[in-house]
Amino acid sequence: MTSDSIEKEIKELLRDDNSKALEIIYDYLGRKLYGYLLTILCSEQKAEDVMQNVFVKIAEKRDRIAEANNITGYIFKVARNEAMDYFRRQSKNHEDISKYENILCVKEEHKDKVDAEEIKEISKSLKILPQKQREIISMKIFQDMTFEEISRALRISQNTAASRYRYGIEKLKNKLRGFKNGI
Repeated sequence: MTSDSIEKEIKELLRDDNSKALEIIYDYLGRKLYGYLLTILCSEQKAEDVMQNVFVKIAEKRDRIAEANNITGYIFKVARNEAMDYFRRQSKNHEDISKYENILCVKEEHKDKVDAEEIKEISKSLKILPQKQREIISMKIFQDMTFEEISRALRISQNTAASRYRYGIEKLKNKLRGFKNGI
């Protein structure tokens, strides 16, 4: 099945108020949404909590989603908004939001393979990227999404997605070259 036919089926089920729509959305986007949230929130527990909120919002907004031209983009936007709401709620609880600035983080299972100095430098390097470039790199590398999928999810052209990725990777390479050369 193509992504267009899956989205068409989801729209029909949502219009009919059929709960099977949520199952199909989960099967179709669940892994990618979770991975996306994990790279933003840097915590499995937080990503799971926000993922639940995303599906509650999907159920609440099923009429709007059924009318959306791009269901994938709409749902990723809901996920992004829920993650940002999570940060705002944490900020209100006086938690230091600065520890969440880095949208990409080294996954726990890889931390023992990279020494502390490298982790520190990678984090600094990622912070130099504009948020839009970090987001594209996250989706491409950690969610293994194609530029077509990224463009649909973020409602941008494939060329824009590819350019942001290319410019972000180039900035990272330059920064990391400087680190290796002692700059």
